[in-house]
Amino acid sequence: MKIIGIIVSIIIIVVGVVAFLLTPTIKLNGDPSMEVSMAEGYKEPGCIAKYAFWDISSRVKTESDVDDKKVGEYEVTYSVSFLKKSAKAVRKVTVVDKEPPEIKLQGGDEIKVEQYSSFKDPGYTVVDDSDGDITQKATTKGIVDTYNPGKYTISYHAVDSYGNEATHERTVNVESGSGSDEEKVIYLTFDDGPSSAVTPRVLDVLKEYDVPATFFILDYGDSEENISLLKKAISQGHTIGIHGYSHDYGEIYKSVPGFMENVTKLDQKIKKDLDYEPFVIRFPGGSSNTVSVSVKKGIMTELVDIVQEEGYYYSDWNVDSTDASGNNIDKDAIVNAVKNNCSENGYNIVLMHDSNMKKTTAKALPEIIEWAKEEGYTFKAMKRGGPTIHHDVNN
Repeated sequence: MKIIGIIVSIIIIVVGVVAFLLTPTIKLNGDPSMEVSMAEGYKEPGCIAKYAFWDISSRVKTESDVDDKKVGEYEVTYSVSFLKKSAKAVRKVTVVDKEPPEIKLQGGDEIKVEQYSSFKDPGYTVVDDSDGDITQKATTKGIVDTYNPGKYTISYHAVDSYGNEATHERTVNVESGSGSDEEKVIYLTFDDGPSSAVTPRVLDVLKEYDVPATFFILDYGDSEENISLLKKAISQGHTIGIHGYSHDYGEIYKSVPGFMENVTKLDQKIKKDLDYEPFVIRFPGGSSNTVSVSVKKGIMTELVDIVQEEGYYYSDWNVDSTDASGNNIDKDAIVNAVKNNCSENGYNIVLMHDSNMKKTTAKALPEIIEWAKEEGYTFKAMKRGGPTIHHDVNN
């Protein structure tokens, strides 16, 4: 019996020593450092607590300050006590925003409008998980030209504070409708300027007769004279449009990116030099040109859509002054071409030029204006929203 008693005593002593030396342990399920998105939310992985071979997980107390609806760094603390011994473990939780904002279009993703009607975007809202309502920070790109039937795309773009981007598109179908209410209106347009020999004379005539016009310009270099001419045109109420940084068909029609660079390069120059934001372009040769076929087949079909998606109106013409048929052609031929082709039943966008080799155009201008005013025509400069003319695309 003495031996049994000694053994029991030893066991008790050993157990006591082991109990004195052992402490509880906590093993975290999952990673000790977690990254979770606001969209997924935080799901507690839990832990396993043991004391020697005993599972004491039910005794674990968890304290957490995790707010998975708010970006930030948080901690989850796990603690357990057993036989006056305790253990503690901490999990780091980082809540991140990886979800793009949500763009909702009022009026639907596809709408219809009638030709010649005015278009007003039905509106949109942008809501983000972390930033809330960021509608005012969103941007749009694209135009709807209600003067020309077709499909137009407006793109809506938003970025939240954490760089998450969202894009949504709306298709606007412009359907053929009744005639425009703009009758007996003339839009004089001048391509290929500014020039030192012709543009000043054109501006003087327009000012004398109080007539606004539109100038589709090329690169004007760093010339202070040209910059001054263009600022003068703007101050007199004329519209400045983009013809292109270059007029070289073989270069500008090689590729879509190349053509768009030809537009945006001049756009940026105009904004910088003139503090003016151009909104309308005219393709060199017009959208119906066939010269581009030998450069890149089908490029015009692509470009007429892309320039509008990028936010530019484009306009051809429905009255040709014929001054492009040669250098300094007969003044009377220019006058008669305009007289014979202007319509009383709509708007007339007249193609003219103000390069140095078009001096007879400037000479013809007073007679054209006097005739038009006598016939009851009014003159306007091109504006956002139109009117515009689109030729049939031949490439």
